[in-house]
Amino acid sequence: MSKLIRDAGLLVLAVSLFSLRARAQEDKVAVPKSEDEIKRMMRVTYNQHILPEGANRQMLENLMDRGQVIVFYDHPPVVPWMSAAGIMIAAPVETVFATLTDFEHYNQFVPMTGGAESKKVGDNLYDVTFHINVKMAFIKYTMDYGVYHYNRPPYRTDWARSWGEFNINVGFWELIPTSDGRTMAFYSVYSQPRSKFLKIIFSRAPLVETMTNVSTAVMVTRATKFEAEKRYKAAGGKIVAPKKQPPVFELLTQDPGSMKKFLERGKLLVLEDGPTVYVTSGAIASAPREKTWSVITDFSRYPEFMPGVKKVESLGMSPKGPKYRWEIAMDLALFDYNFKYEADYVMKKPEYLTWTMLQEGAEPAPGFWKLMESEGKTLMFNGTTADLRKMGWILGYAVKTEPTLEHALLGCQALVAINSIKKEIENPSKSAPQGK
Repeated sequence: MSKLIRDAGLLVLAVSLFSLRARAQEDKVAVPKSEDEIKRMMRVTYNQHILPEGANRQMLENLMDRGQVIVFYDHPPVVPWMSAAGIMIAAPVETVFATLTDFEHYNQFVPMTGGAESKKVGDNLYDVTFHINVKMAFIKYTMDYGVYHYNRPPYRTDWARSWGEFNINVGFWELIPTSDGRTMAFYSVYSQPRSKFLKIIFSRAPLVETMTNVSTAVMVTRATKFEAEKRYKAAGGKIVAPKKQPPVFELLTQDPGSMKKFLERGKLLVLEDGPTVYVTSGAIASAPREKTWSVITDFSRYPEFMPGVKKVESLGMSPKGPKYRWEIAMDLALFDYNFKYEADYVMKKPEYLTWTMLQEGAEPAPGFWKLMESEGKTLMFNGTTADLRKMGWILGYAVKTEPTLEHALLGCQALVAINSIKKEIENPSKSAPQGK
């Protein structure tokens, strides 16, 4: 506990110093003068689209009726990765676009935004300055920065750094209309701070960088949804309720071809609101389903390759199947948590694995692995949750203060898990263990 408090104190001090430096408009990037210059400046995002070519839009819409969808691009141009958080908004694209480009009123509906100024500097090109006031649990700091926004109404706007304490600051909003007049809104972002201290934090705990991006994207999309729907309703629009959908693990199998197109570009997360937030993650492994199953079900080896898993102990057989006790310890620099749980497993080799997670002081929680084979590869999906409120008062207070932290922490943990499993499955130096 003292280690966590010490780390938090150092972060507050360092970020306060960082905020002083960030107020100065240093290294102002020249305004792009032509479409070609805009394309070069925004080359990371300019041709990036959420929906892969040939993928079924309805599949994405069905998933977003269940929860927020986050896409992690593994290999975008220039930057190492990007995250895109999507949310379903019960308003048409025109209303949503007008809301998200109303920068000068962000302080009225986007949390932690103290204000913004926008100046038109070209056709659909704006120089926007943001003033950020972060107050999250015990973390407080301010930061000013600028970006060039290039609007392509009514479906998207891209941005790139103009000045401020970033080496890279890029992103885009993309809006995808639904057949019933709603909007699938995606906020995609990647930033790389100049602060040496933050670089040290990110180097020590890489998940903190991802967690920061995810938390920001979830917070901004939720705020935009609330404001756009409020404006639409005030203008006389009728709010359409989300369509009732089957469980996520069923939706994932409805269109394997489209799902494969998504997973070939990166990881996919679906975050269903709680408490507790339920996270379903998806990835594609370059291995047959039998080998994938063998690695996933060899629980005793998880401490060898899975970050945070300290011990896995077999408790024998229950009436349903094998039973194990897990010990988890995660260090995220800003937060750390330790907990134990037991799980009874039901195995339907090599396709489906379910369990019930029993965590002390928390309600029983379901989990699953779903595996689908496709041309010698495996589309794999994992659903899980955990009650962060039962993992110490600091973490509980932080989640209460900023609810999107629950989405960010559980989402990042799910991403770590599926990345680690994928790496172990594809490791050519290790033969597949005997499956359960």
